[in-house]
Amino acid sequence: LKLPASNDAEAPKQIIWSEHMDVGLLRPANRFILVPQIRELERETNFRPYEGQRRVFLIEEADRLNEASSNALLKTLEEAPATSHLILITRLPASLLPTIRSRCQTMRFAPLSAAEIEAYMVEHRKRSQREARLVAHLASGSLGRALELNLDDYIKQRDWVLGIVEALIGRVDRSRLLRAAEELSDAKYKEEYEPRLDVLQTLIHDLWVLSLGGTEAQVVNGDIRERLNKSSRQIESRRAADWLLRIEDLRRQLAVNINRRVATDALFLSMAMGK
Repeated sequence: LKLPASNDAEAPKQIIWSEHMDVGLLRPANRFILVPQIRELERETNFRPYEGQRRVFLIEEADRLNEASSNALLKTLEEAPATSHLILITRLPASLLPTIRSRCQTMRFAPLSAAEIEAYMVEHRKRSQREARLVAHLASGSLGRALELNLDDYIKQRDWVLGIVEALIGRVDRSRLLRAAEELSDAKYKEEYEPRLDVLQTLIHDLWVLSLGGTEAQVVNGDIRERLNKSSRQIESRRAADWLLRIEDLRRQLAVNINRRVATDALFLSMAMGK
């Protein structure tokens, strides 16, 4: 597939074509797959194959269809010609509308083990053992995700987020937390909001695992285990588990377009005060 440059703002809104013009990929535009994308997909499914006997369209992260685009996709699923096949890819099949799931055949693929991804990154991508281990654990069983991951960006985000976590665990500084919430929800950093939220969730999960006496193999950010060990001794497992639930609650609120700044302020302050 001819994947677009990361700075191409329009690319996610279009079908990404492979070198074989009968194979296309549809990705979320920012947070969701949008109705105009589905309309383009519907139009393309009605064309006859260029080279082969069938056209194939992959919909990546299909769980990020919103209500409107889900309903639009139903029509495409019902009326697609026999020469077009749609493949919906998702880690969260329960997030799809039941009416969509009922119109699809389900095929389940087990994730790759972290050890398999780590070995691949060392052998084929010449990553150091330390880097490969971190990438493998962040990939959650997906080799594609491992190959796309910009480790330098992740570490930069992690350093920033780790400062918030340590502020939450130590003596609470409300003004610092509110400044962090302001920066996180700033419009000019909107593309980093959810990736940073992912990093926050991963770090807290690591602290929760360590607070329960978990092994190094269960920790994602094993390269900073000493720093995490120090923080884990300052937090009870129940508190870390509560923080994870609060982050999940925020994600549900984001799905209905809640004000990010207000929601982030409330998240950080409630985590700090345990309320």
